[in-house]
Amino acid sequence: MARKPRMAGPNLYHHLYAWGNDRHPVFRTASNRRIYLTLLELYAKRYKIDILAYALMDWHVHLFVFDHSGDLSLFMKSLHGRYAQYFNSATGRVGHVFGERFNSKIVQFNDYGVWLSRYIHRQPIEAGITCDPETFPWTSYRAYLGLEKRKLLKTDIILDQFGRGDATYRVYREFVIGTDEGPITWEKRSPSIVGDNTFVELLKHETIDENDHKQQMQNMDELFKSVIGKTGYTLELLLDPHGSYYRELRHYVFTILVNDYHLTLRQVARLFHVSPTTVMMAQKKENCKSMK
Repeated sequence: MARKPRMAGPNLYHHLYAWGNDRHPVFRTASNRRIYLTLLELYAKRYKIDILAYALMDWHVHLFVFDHSGDLSLFMKSLHGRYAQYFNSATGRVGHVFGERFNSKIVQFNDYGVWLSRYIHRQPIEAGITCDPETFPWTSYRAYLGLEKRKLLKTDIILDQFGRGDATYRVYREFVIGTDEGPITWEKRSPSIVGDNTFVELLKHETIDENDHKQQMQNMDELFKSVIGKTGYTLELLLDPHGSYYRELRHYVFTILVNDYHLTLRQVARLFHVSPTTVMMAQKKENCKSMK
């Protein structure tokens, strides 16, 4: 049966997780985990991926990331491919280390993102390893409590939602060890897009095959320049409009790209460096004007 294509595209938050082949361990020693973290930092820089949180369990891995470039699959292929080479060499084994292609869920930030960080940092508790995740060294949790520095991590993205100063660490710790489970379950059966209804509606019809992503981005750039040329205005003017007249022109171009050329809201947003919600609201306004 054909595999369902992933959502591909830049500027998306993802929950990534992968299990060992036949549920065999993917880490056997502390050295294995240190090598994985070294490779994680290396490939995150190469593919413009921010690492927000992680948990390296014996049999599986959880990552919370922000993908700037839309190269998520290349990032994971490089990371787990290189780690598998190392692990097989170090342990004298052959074959796949990770048993299936990695799983991913797109996550709306803010409320849902903080709950994902909690879920990841509670993995040692859920596995029965410890009652206090602070004692397990192979998640990003200790960095979130200010107990150690991890230069590959972008902790402020989450911690900024818990206040300022030393009290931030205390509040976040209480959040993680508390009993409130949050808005959804993060198990495998949960939706592939995690967020409120508006966020899900914006994304659920925009899934494209990850293997075609680069070609589609190139095609969209060419289409974008062609449509802009037909308006008689410069690209720079419509990318950075000043005044209501030019903003209205830009909204008109949004509508042309969506209605006539069938680009998705996210694709148009990416071309103009705005949010999909901005494109959606502009399109609704233009459509209402045309009906008067």
